[in-house]
Amino acid sequence: MLASIIPVFLILLLGVAIRRYGWMPADFFPSIEKFSYNIAFPAMLFAGTARLSFHGSQVGELALATLLPTFLIVVLTLASLLLMPTLPGASRSSVMQGAMRPNTYFGLAVAALVFDAKTASLVMLALALCLPVVNALSVIALAWWSGSKPNLATVGRTLARNPIIQATLAGVIVSLLDIALPTALMNTLDILGKSATALGLLCVGGGLVFSLEGARPGALAVSSVLKLLAMPLLAAQVCLLAGVAPEVALAACFYCALPTAPNAYIMARQLGGDTRLMASLITLQTLLALVTVPLSRLFMPALGA
Repeated sequence: MLASIIPVFLILLLGVAIRRYGWMPADFFPSIEKFSYNIAFPAMLFAGTARLSFHGSQVGELALATLLPTFLIVVLTLASLLLMPTLPGASRSSVMQGAMRPNTYFGLAVAALVFDAKTASLVMLALALCLPVVNALSVIALAWWSGSKPNLATVGRTLARNPIIQATLAGVIVSLLDIALPTALMNTLDILGKSATALGLLCVGGGLVFSLEGARPGALAVSSVLKLLAMPLLAAQVCLLAGVAPEVALAACFYCALPTAPNAYIMARQLGGDTRLMASLITLQTLLALVTVPLSRLFMPALGA
């Protein structure tokens, strides 16, 4: 996996350099992020899942192996926050986001480089299954600690319009119904999808913040340990106890090992979270994940992968 992680690191550094030295116009990152989020990644997700031969048991196994660790991490995060009574509410919501939300860009890009097509598609499915749940939990956490009432109807509408979720679910439907799509269409989607890996990683690199001013070391440590170490370990244990298929176990542990999502910063800014802490969490976890994500493969021998 190291041979695949090093290129990821180099592309992240390119994104950092582009942002730091102004090699591109000011609207470069917003433009490619919008293109990636609305076109390139959905094309890759749809094409990948549409080609996958799903078994009903695999979908259930994957849901169990990703959602159960997510809920357990939420419980562990709440317990950890009890030990930090002076932490402001805004910071608590950012700790929660940092402990459970996955970086979709990082996950899809690395999965496409590291895994075979079937396992990479299972990673896509894991994201489709979990993104509605973690987004809803994030909104609830932000509303709870800001003292406002979460608007679940608005959350539902936002999730229903999410192009990543739409594309993946559409691909699952095409696969389950065994619909044969035109070769020209699939080839077009493949070409668009290939651009998603590089563009997504550039966006992640461009969004990294290398400053600890205003950061909270204790909150950073707790959230990062829960996300990068505890969550994949819990996923491995769930997979072992449930006896899931090896490829499902691999996809689930990889999903659970992903660093937190850059979109968590946007949600924190819009809904009253601690944006400074969130930016530090995103940067720290992304850099640490270059080490911890490969380590997640070490759990696989015990699972039969």
